[in-house]
Amino acid sequence: MRRFNRFYTNILGVLDKHILGTGYSFAEVRVIIEIGIRGESIANNLVDTLTIDRSYMSRIVNKLSKEGLLVKVNSAADSRVSLIRLTAKGEELYAQLNDRSDQQILKLMQDLDDGEIQEVYTSMMNIQEKLNKKAGETTR
Repeated sequence: MRRFNRFYTNILGVLDKHILGTGYSFAEVRVIIEIGIRGESIANNLVDTLTIDRSYMSRIVNKLSKEGLLVKVNSAADSRVSLIRLTAKGEELYAQLNDRSDQQILKLMQDLDDGEIQEVYTSMMNIQEKLNKKAGETTR
């Protein structure tokens, strides 16, 4: 399993300093993508979902806010809570990340025929299902 993890993270470049040619770290990209998927989020929810240390999350949010990618706004439901959402610049980066990730996957699969692609996909879904069941999580 560890050999597979090393293999797959190497293929995806997860251990590179900057992800998908963006200049942002893996953790920073994960925050951008998660907020992009959710539309907006509370920092504590991101901490739980991404299993990132609270102080590290705070530094990431502050950095991305200073760079104009995120904005914090007070929740209409509870003024004690700040919601984090992507700015227009952040949404543009999120779209680029999605596109680059899609291109990365297409490149990975380019030499496989349809049956092999289906086999890889089925195997990945099987692994996710088994490990989610073990961890008591739901599949997204």
